[in-house]
Amino acid sequence: MPWWDIYFNELYLRMFRTIMTPERTAQEVAGVMTLLDLQPGSRILDLCCGQGRHAVPLAQAGHRLTGLDRSEYLLAQARSASDSAGVGVEWVRGDMRHLPWREQFDACLSLFSAFGYFEDDAENEQVLVEVQRSLKPGGVFFLDVSNRDYCLLRMWPNDWRRVEGATVLEETTFDALTSRFTTTFTWAEGGKWESLTHSVRHYTASELTGMLQRVGLAPVAYYGSFEGEEFDFYSSRLIVIAEKSQL
Repeated sequence: MPWWDIYFNELYLRMFRTIMTPERTAQEVAGVMTLLDLQPGSRILDLCCGQGRHAVPLAQAGHRLTGLDRSEYLLAQARSASDSAGVGVEWVRGDMRHLPWREQFDACLSLFSAFGYFEDDAENEQVLVEVQRSLKPGGVFFLDVSNRDYCLLRMWPNDWRRVEGATVLEETTFDALTSRFTTTFTWAEGGKWESLTHSVRHYTASELTGMLQRVGLAPVAYYGSFEGEEFDFYSSRLIVIAEKSQL
């Protein structure tokens, strides 16, 4: 079973709650709307939408949202969040390599490093093919991933921290041949422990540029943060905005 069919569960939400704060989410949503200059009522696809932390506030801002995710557990959390917020969001369980839509969205979002999951580069590029097909002519793709070079600079093989009264050990390795970071989190609480592992292919800006261009998406801007800072070697994030041709 692939790691992503195991990883995104209740423990994942508990483990990242201190990172995925309401303040961070509000900052990211504001950045998406500002950097894309979204028009009111834009139809947006949130790819790997998770628990809906971006889709729900974007819907509250007046946009028409569709959220796609593989995890039924996270989609249940997303449905609850949209119901509590009183907004309508179309939640779809699916695989980002096989999207059912053609030329339906003004924008597509891939946030919080939800790109590079698959072992084969061709499969990761297939995700971009599906994004291009799903966008209307002139539609835009907002891709937010970790900056590989920054991750290498800041990488610690082992890190301990406390989260909600639990002790978490984070163990990370980097494969220089495949450019994959693999991280195992071990959560110890009440004399019991549980582990989750993710493995993500990290692409450089030049690699992403080539992939996007091959599938018919033209990069038009690169940023190092959701505040629109210039991207460079020391940026923690790599945000690429790419457009589908009007033709």
